Amino acid sequence: MKPATDRSRRIRRGLVSGFAFALVAGPMFTGTAAQAAGGLGAGLVDGNAGDRPSHLGEECSVPSAATADKVITVKGTGGADATVMACEEWDGEYYSALSTDGHVGSNGIAAPGEKREGDGMTPSGLFGIGYGFGVEAEPEQFGGSKYVQVTEDDVWVDGDAVENYNTMQKKSEGYNGESMYQTPAYNYGQVIDYNEAGTPGMGSAIFLHVNTGSGKTAGCVSVSQEDLLKILDWEDDGPVEMAISS
Repeated sequence: MKPATDRSRRIRRGLVSGFAFALVAGPMFTGTAAQAAGGLGAGLVDGNAGDRPSHLGEECSVPSAATADKVITVKGTGGADATVMACEEWDGEYYSALSTDGHVGSNGIAAPGEKREGDGMTPSGLFGIGYGFGVEAEPEQFGGSKYVQVTEDDVWVDGDAVENYNTMQKKSEGYNGESMYQTPAYNYGQVIDYNEAGTPGMGSAIFLHVNTGSGKTAGCVSVSQEDLLKILDWEDDGPVEMAISS
């Protein structure tokens, strides 16, 4: 995600973030043992815990290739289940600001380089997090530079398509693909920058989105809507990466 350039958005984000840090009583941005036991966040348990920001908990396992200060890790735990952690760099290491249950493809996570169109698997690797989208209007928690409120005219080009494969296009302009107007899955979401070259057959429409209740995805990563909005708020307006592994 690129930094937002609109001054009013920066002011709004500052107010929202300040409000969240001051008033949120839920499990995110916490550091007590009781809250850690709740499954989101973690207590400060090791090293220089007294100096570490209070919203950071246990240490994260983040690939050495990561360059962003904020990395979302997705670790498969069997089948279509996964642990999703929002990890933030501090003093040369990454620590968890949020940890929650999520879901991946119905057939699990593909080995590096083996993701293919229609295989029901989530790609593994380190990817950028792209723009936001959703059936709902842009939420106040979103701080990125681009959010697209989708309509029934929006599709994600997939399948056997060649032209503009793995991009959002309009049905009214002659494109076919997965409808982006889906609830609750696409109430809110973000593009995971997999197959940015748009190589046909390598897989398409890989998003971070809202759980549907099915306990699986077609190849995306999903979490509850509540946690997705928390993640969007935590991301703020800087670059974010996602590390997916089995």
